[in-house]
Parts: sequence; structure tokens; C-alpha cells
Amino acid sequence: PARMRRRSNAGGILSTGCLGMLMRSPMAMVAVGAMAFAGGCPVSQATRPAPAQSADSAVDLPAVALKEWYPPVQEFANRGDVLDDERLDALLAALDKAMTAEESLTDLERSIHPNLHGFFRRIAVPKLSVEQTRRVSTYLTDLAKRHPEHESFVIRQILTLDKYAGGTSAPPPFAESVESYAYGDVLHPEGGYFEDAGIERMLAGLDAMLALPETVDDFEREAGHLLRRFGRRLQHGQVSAEQTEQVLSYYDALEEEHLELGETIDKARHFVKHLIPGRAAQNIVGKDLEGVEFSLEEYRGNIVVLVFSGQWCAPSRSEYPYHRFAMEIYKDDPVVFLGINSDADTETILAAKAKGDAPSYRTWWDGHSQPDADVAATNGPIAEAWNVRVWPSTFILDQEGVIRHINKLGVEFIGTLDRMVMELSGRS
Repeated sequence: PARMRRRSNAGGILSTGCLGMLMRSPMAMVAVGAMAFAGGCPVSQATRPAPAQSADSAVDLPAVALKEWYPPVQEFANRGDVLDDERLDALLAALDKAMTAEESLTDLERSIHPNLHGFFRRIAVPKLSVEQTRRVSTYLTDLAKRHPEHESFVIRQILTLDKYAGGTSAPPPFAESVESYAYGDVLHPEGGYFEDAGIERMLAGLDAMLALPETVDDFEREAGHLLRRFGRRLQHGQVSAEQTEQVLSYYDALEEEHLELGETIDKARHFVKHLIPGRAAQNIVGKDLEGVEFSLEEYRGNIVVLVFSGQWCAPSRSEYPYHRFAMEIYKDDPVVFLGINSDADTETILAAKAKGDAPSYRTWWDGHSQPDADVAATNGPIAEAWNVRVWPSTFILDQEGVIRHINKLGVEFIGTLDRMVMELSGRS
């Protein structure tokens, strides 16, 4: 079973699970454009030293991403707005200029993605007519013929065009922010531990992305998205205490230069301190499905598996057999499962547990912030505090309460848990 992972439509869509965006207003992330910049300014390398770089941490961005090709994205951020032919003409002309520029033609492998992403972000929100959608499709078809080596990539964009052009559904997640091109193979460190050079490269990449024209154009909003995305990338591996301090120092320097990012950076600090592997997990206090208050701290000394799930989410339900298997196999070991449920009401999960459809582990109900939701309540206080945006999500804590693994699912989850149990028992 696989979770839904958000990827840029300009890079193709992989949709196999449940997005946390389900119960959120998509436009809250797209329509903030009119408040752009709010006194912000480009990240200045002259006033803030760039992250230390080794030879292995140098950042090489596509040259085409360093230029501004399109009108400001906030001009296209009003949901329900009709995109007139004049603006579409300007966008298509800008795309064609970008695609035929020397920067693109000399590095097309890396340039086609940012070129199309910038264009698609601007047509993803306003309404396009059937004729306008046909025009975009025609241009992309011609583009595929001009560059047959990238035909399959471009065709994927044509096939997804109807899903987000026309204003009939919520804008796709990729429209939220500028795409990131700076991290590469650093995201999944070999052996699970980030090398110092990898952290340096990621920070240098973040620094470079903050200085891109597409970011500077709407700095406060774009910087917020880039910081949140950067934090989620840190969840892919173990981060040492020294590396954590390095990231926090970078955040401090960034805030000194951009006071308008204070609240955003505070959230980014909290994420790094409490929500990445290698850091002590924050406590959870709440009521279980029977109304009895309990806390995560009560289970210190055990390996704890925190499961964010809901009956509304099919991929969440598909993980249940693995949970039952592990609960049986490790019933005599210090392993505890705790659930955080996001169904709209407690009756749903209580009925599922009573029928044996859902595992029997103790569960917090986290739907308090959305009592009127019809199906799911994904912005409950626990999910918000843990920055959960995808269901199911799992956090595996060691006996000291330190997060060791995040979002291990299926067979990989069983193998990871087994290794932790073996290590704890001294059998490894």
C-alpha cells in the first residue's frame, strides 16, 4: 500500500493515497497573492553568509530558473476568475520564449520542468474555456513533436490538463508554490543518516531557492512553502544534534533579515526540534474514544508506533493488517501502538473497532476542530501539532521517546519495527 505523495504536475502525478488537503480550503494557499511581499525582500547573500559548502554540497540550479519568464503568479490566484484570451496569449508567448531560449535549449533535460511548472501554476486556478484548453493542448502537442526525446513527459501534462484547467475542481497541490530543484539524491541518505555535506547541500539549496525570481515575486508566501517543504525533506533521514543546530542557526539568520517571516520561522523551528528523526517527540495529551484522558508520555520506555489514520481513507485501512500482525508478533515485547483518528465523529471509528475492521489499539479522536465535517476531520489539534498532511502517517519512537522513523508502511514498516525490537532486546 502506498500513500499519496504530492508531486508537481509538471513532473507527473502519482496519486495513490489520501491528501491532508482534503478538508482544507485550497485557495488559502493560492489566493494570498494580493498580500505578496509585505515588506519582504530577496534573500541577500551579502548580508547573510551562505551555508558552508563542501565540494559535494554545491548547488547547480537550471539556468532557466534564474530568470523571470511569466507575469506575477498572484495575478492568476483568484478562484473563479475567468482567464481572458489576452492573458492566455501572454502566458503561451512567455512559455514559448522560455522553451526556445538558449538557457533551455542547452540544458533541456533540466529546463523543461521549471518552464512548464511556471506556466501550469498560472493556469491552474482561473477558469479556462474549452477552446483555451484546446489551445494549450495544441501547443503542448507541438512541443512534444519538437522535442521527441521528452515526448512522454509532455504527453503526461496533456493528459492531466483537464483535471485542473477549467476551474471545475480544486487547484492541484503543485500550484501552491515554486518548485524545488536543489536537493536531488540528498533526500534519501544511504543508511538512513544524513551526512554533514548533505545537510550543507540542502541548506545551500534552500538558500538558492529563496533567491529565485519566482520566489522573490511573492516572497512571504513562497518562502513559507519552501521552509515547510525543507522540513519535510529532513524527515527522510536521521538528523544529528549538531546538524539540527546548524539548521536552527540558519533559521535565526533568516529571521534577522526577514522579520516578516517570524511566525513562519517559529513553526519551522518547532518542526525541526520535534518532528524529524533523531529528535525527542513532543507530548500528546487528549481523550481516548471512551473519553478517558491519557498522554504519550505515559508510554515512555516502550517502542511506540503512532498511527495517524481514518476510516475515510482507504490507504489507512490497508495498513491495518500490518498493524494487527505486528501487535500479535510483538505482544510480549515492549511495543505499543497508539492511534490518532481523523474521522468526522467518534461513532465511525468506534463501530469499526467493534466490528474488528480497525485494530484495537488505544486511540485519540482528533476531530475536535471540525465538528461539522461530513467525512474527515484532518485539521485536528494533534494532526496540526504534528504537521500531518498525508494519511496514513506513522511515527515510530524509541523507548526514550525519540523519533526514529517516519512513514514506514507495509512490509517496510514490519522490517523497521523488527530491527528496533531486536536492537532493544540485544539480539541484533
